[in-house]
Amino acid sequence: MESYLQVFISFDEKITKMQLEKYYFYTWKKKLPTLLKNFFFIVLFLSIVDSIFKSDRSRIDFLKFLGIFLVIFSVVYLFIFLLNKANHISKLNKHIAEIKGFNPVSELYFDENSFYIKSEQYDIRSIWKYVSYEVSGKTVYITVQMGTPFTYIVNEEETNQYKNIIDFLKKKSNKKK
Repeated sequence: MESYLQVFISFDEKITKMQLEKYYFYTWKKKLPTLLKNFFFIVLFLSIVDSIFKSDRSRIDFLKFLGIFLVIFSVVYLFIFLLNKANHISKLNKHIAEIKGFNPVSELYFDENSFYIKSEQYDIRSIWKYVSYEVSGKTVYITVQMGTPFTYIVNEEETNQYKNIIDFLKKKSNKKK
């Protein structure tokens, strides 16, 4: 006996905007360890270069340089973050305006062999091997690998079948770490 789950999700502008803004911060939070690792290696490299070419300079000069480097690095990171956020918000508004032009109901089908998303904007089917999920608070991020990852976001407020979706994903797909 095959088990399946069919979920209909109606478009809600407020929830969609909230989801995509959370997703933006979520992706930046995931980038932070890489950024800190890169910063650590840059400081390590600069320390090694400083110790090799140290002549009559004092350690205070190097620490001043590292302090200035940290401030500049932070300002550049903040600038990039704010620039990308402004770009993301403009794309988000464009995306929401585009969705309003369609019949904004998405259909999700979960069965034994595959996961299927159907709406007027896209039609995606994938076997469970290429589907992964991640739960963050009351939101689940379902990622389908199709060469490039496609992430579908489902919030607990959107559907009363949220627990069923999580249960099905736990059984059939891989949990992202």
